[in-house]
This record gives sequence, C-alpha cells and structure tokens, in this order.
Amino acid sequence: MLKAGKSQVLIAELLWWIFAAIFALFVLLPIYYYDIPYSFYKSNTVFVLLFILFLRWLFFWKLTPYARFQYLKFAMIILMMPVFFFSFETFYDFKALIDDTGLQEITSHLPIDDQEGIGNYIRSEMVFFSVATMICTVCLVPHLIWSIWKQHNRGEA
Repeated sequence: MLKAGKSQVLIAELLWWIFAAIFALFVLLPIYYYDIPYSFYKSNTVFVLLFILFLRWLFFWKLTPYARFQYLKFAMIILMMPVFFFSFETFYDFKALIDDTGLQEITSHLPIDDQEGIGNYIRSEMVFFSVATMICTVCLVPHLIWSIWKQHNRGEA
C-alpha cells in the first residue's frame, strides 16, 4: 500500500476544505442570485461545510492529518454535542419560519413560477443539509471513540 507523505496529506485536507467551500457556494448561489432576504445564509453554509467534512471523516478518517492526535479526538467528541444542538436549534428555527411565515413571504418579490421553485429548493436543501449534519454528528462520535480505542490498543488510527 502506498504511504502518503505529511505534506501530501495536508494538501489533500486543504483541497477538501476548498472543495467544501466551493460546493457550499454553489448550493447557496440560487438563493443569492434571486436576492432573497434569507436569514439562514450563515447557518446553511455551516451545514453544507460540516456535512461534507463530517461525511468524509466518517469514511476516510485515517487519511486526515490529525488522525493520530488523541486529544484532538477527545475534543472533537466533546464538540459534537454543541454542534448537534446548534444544528437542531437552527433546524427548528427554520421549520418555525416555514410554519409561521412561509417561504412565500421572503420570495414575494419574484414571479409566481419562480416563487414555488426557489421555495422548494430552499426548503429541500436546508432540510437535507441540516438533518444530514445532525446524522453525521451523531455517527462521528462512536467512530472517533473506535479510532481512539484502535490507536490505544492496536497502534493504528
């Protein structure tokens, strides 16, 4: 098996972060294009970034530059709780916006055909990425615990 050097692993990690940022930009571009007063830009961007990064960490944890840092794994396990609660609270706020105000209110300046389409897009992508982030957050905790155990008992990440 080929062993990647430390610089290659760092470059790969940086490229993944860049990919996640560009992907988040493209996901939010339609909302920005239609000039919608969307109060969830920041949290939606965070959801997209976290989903991509957490999902990658679930499957390719060994290939990250910090896979061997035990204290970082402990810190990440502890940080997963606030991330989960932030995701849950923001998702609840978004659902409250949909139930109370509706997406038609923030898309009312658009033509009728575009209102329905962009409203469905906003609802679908926000629900998908927020729920996917919550699921990845929950799944990442046992994965990190398993990684700590493997490194401590077997010497592998």
